[in-house]
Amino acid sequence: MENSKNIIIVPFDFTEVAEYAVNHAAGIAKQKGWIVQLLHIVNKDTRTLLNVYKVTDEIVTEKLQERAEEFSNKYGVPFKYEAREGSIFTDIAKAAEEVNAEYIIMGTHGKQGIQHIFGSYAHKVITSTRIPLIVVHKREFRDGYSKIVIPIDDTLESRQKIKWAINIGQQFGAKIYVKAMYINDELYKAKIRAVLNKIVQVFEKNSVEYEAELLPETGSFAKQLIGYAKKIDADMLLIMTNTDSSIVPNFILNPWDEQIIFNEADIPVMAVNPRDINISVVGL
Repeated sequence: MENSKNIIIVPFDFTEVAEYAVNHAAGIAKQKGWIVQLLHIVNKDTRTLLNVYKVTDEIVTEKLQERAEEFSNKYGVPFKYEAREGSIFTDIAKAAEEVNAEYIIMGTHGKQGIQHIFGSYAHKVITSTRIPLIVVHKREFRDGYSKIVIPIDDTLESRQKIKWAINIGQQFGAKIYVKAMYINDELYKAKIRAVLNKIVQVFEKNSVEYEAELLPETGSFAKQLIGYAKKIDADMLLIMTNTDSSIVPNFILNPWDEQIIFNEADIPVMAVNPRDINISVVGL
C-alpha cells in the first residue's frame, strides 16, 4: 500500500454485511473526496477453504478487483483493493495504519454472525487499532451522520476524549447528544455533573451543537442509551475505549460497549481509541 491519507479501509469478505460497510464508506468518500480501499484478509481458516476448493490467490484477487470496479461505477468514487495473508484481528489495523487511514468501516451480523468478521470477536479488531472504526449492520448510509449519541460515565475527563467528540461533530456537521450514566451515589453524581459542565463549556466555546444530560434512572445503561438513540432516529453512536496499561498499546471496552456495538436497532457505532489529535480546541 502506498503511504497516503484520505483512505477508508473496508474489510471485505464478500458477504452482504460487508456490502453495507462499502455503502457507508462510499457515502463518506463521496462527500469528502476520499478513496475507499477493500481489504481482504486470507487467514488460516480461509486458506484451508481455498485449498479444499482449489481457489488460487489470483482468483481471489481477480474477484476483489471485479467488486472494486463494480462499486466504483455504482457509487461514483474511486476504489482500490488488496488481498493479504494474515489475521483479521491484527492485519486490518496494520493495513489501516500503513496508509494512515481516516476510518476503518466494518460490517457485522452481530453476536451470531458467521462471516469472517463477526460477533463478539469484532471487539478484538476495535481494540487493536488507533484508527477510528465504524461498525455497521444492515442499515444503509443516510447522507451523513447528523445525530450522534455519546455515552459517558465519570471516567470521561480526558482532553483527548473531548477533542474527539468535537472533531467528529465538526467533521460530519452533527449535533452531539451526550448522555451520562445515572448511578444513585452522591459522589458519582457530583463527578459526572462536573464532567458534563466541562463538556458543555467546551462545546459552546467551539460552536458545537449539543444536548447533554444525566439519564434519569438506574438500570441497563446500554438499553436506555439505545432506546434513546432509536427514539431520536440517531445516525450514529460514538464510544471511546480506555487504555489498558497492562497490555500497551491495546485498549479495553467499557462493560456496556459490546451491547452498544451490536445494538438491535442497527445504528452504526464509531469506536475511537484514546489518542491526541492535532486540532485546535478552545477551552482545552
